[in-house]
Order: sequence, then C-alpha cells, then structure tokens
Amino acid sequence: MLLVWMTGTGISAQQSANMIGSSAQITNVFIKGSLTIHFLSPEKITYVDIPKGLLGDLPDKNLLRIKVADSVRVNNNFIGVLTIMGEKRLKQYSIIYDDRPEAAFSPLINIDLREMKLMEAKRKLISSAQLDSVAKSMLAMDASGVKVRAKKYGIKAVLRGVASVGEYLLLDIGYENTTGIPFEIDGVKFRIEDQKQHKATTVQSLDIQPVSGLEKINTFEHTYRNVFVLQRLTFPDHKQLKVELSEKQISGRTISFGISYKDILKAKRIML
Repeated sequence: MLLVWMTGTGISAQQSANMIGSSAQITNVFIKGSLTIHFLSPEKITYVDIPKGLLGDLPDKNLLRIKVADSVRVNNNFIGVLTIMGEKRLKQYSIIYDDRPEAAFSPLINIDLREMKLMEAKRKLISSAQLDSVAKSMLAMDASGVKVRAKKYGIKAVLRGVASVGEYLLLDIGYENTTGIPFEIDGVKFRIEDQKQHKATTVQSLDIQPVSGLEKINTFEHTYRNVFVLQRLTFPDHKQLKVELSEKQISGRTISFGISYKDILKAKRIML
C-alpha cells in the first residue's frame, strides 16, 4: 500500500542539504505556482513524503505528480524536502519556489537509478524493474525445440521457457493463431488443479494471481508471446499449474494447458 505523507516546512534550506546519511547534496528542483512537475522513477514508488503546501498523486506506479496548492501562499523560496521511495531505493529533492518567468523549470524529472540511495533493509529484495529486465531478456531469446502444449480452435499454445529469480517464477508463454480471425484477449488465468479430473468428483482448484505480465497486448492476429511473473510455488505431483487463455466474445475461444511440477523444477535459475 502506498503512503503519501504531508510534512510541515519547519526546516531551513541549510538543514535540507544533507538528509539521507551521505555527503551528497540534495538536488534542487524549482517549482512555479501554476505548473505541475512529474517525477519518473526507475522503480515502483512505494512511499512519498510531500512538503506542506504541495499537492501530489500517483497517475502511474512509477510516476509522481506534484504542484503548489491554489490556496497556499509561499512566503519564502524553500518549500521543503520531497522524499520518493521505490522498492529498494530512495531519492530526495529540495523543492524551491521561484515564479519568475526567467527561472529554470523542468516539467519532467527523470530519477537516475545511480543517484538513489540503496536502503540496507531492502537490499536483497528484487524490484519490478529487475523482474522486467529478466523478462525482456527471456523474450529476446529464440527458444528452439519447444513443444506445442495445446492446440484448439486454430490456436497453438507453447511454453517457451521457465526461469526462477529469487522468490519469483517467470513463465515465457507463446500462442500462434493459424486462423484468419484476430484473437481479442479477455485474459490469461493461472490455477492449481488436479491433472486428472473425474466426473463423479468435485474439481478443486486454486486461482493464482500473477505478479505481472510484461507485454500489454489486447489483440493478436498471428502470434502472442508474454512473460508472466508468479510468486514461486510448489504443488504435489498429482496436480498441475493450469494456464488458460480466453477470448472476449460470448462464444469466445478458450485454450488451456498444464505445467507439471517437473517443468517447474527444470526452471533456469537466474542470479541478480
């Protein structure tokens, strides 16, 4: 859960120069009364501390937006220190108010990962940026010799690769549409269920919510490939991880295949 905390301005500009436990100076960012500044973080933003007199929100998981509140009168140039915390790192800025037309102003601040302070308590955690990097490297690989796991309605499904990164499991899954009708994706679902289902018994399944999927594609005409990130999981031999692709139509096509625990054990281990 993201925390957005508003702080007071009872701090001088001299004090704000070194607040992150290093000798590095905090970067000054100039803001104007009627203009908005966006901060683009290389990591998912998990916490922000916004000085009093500013308004802020998160339009996206990596994007912070701030502006001066309309009802606030700024009596001095220094407003306060803005703190932006990612999944593993932290960055702070001194917010300086300067409404002169000739004053420097940038509407977009790209936060450099190298300038963020690595927090010791989170050093061993894997960030979403790192997971995306591994997923992109998997997509760049030409997986030869993969077998078709399922074939239905002119759609072929393949498991191109499995990788393990810390507490996460990455599944490289591909589909080929051999028909002339584009496939409009309703979703890709994951669940644990019995490999053999008997009509006389109730099917027990456990839905698995993926952490993320690298590609954001709604429709594909010929091929669709994506890397899904799941929390690392275990299950007995008589069960399987079911992957189901469904289509956005009343009589939409659905194709599914199973991944055995033996497939999971063969996952390529990636060290970061």
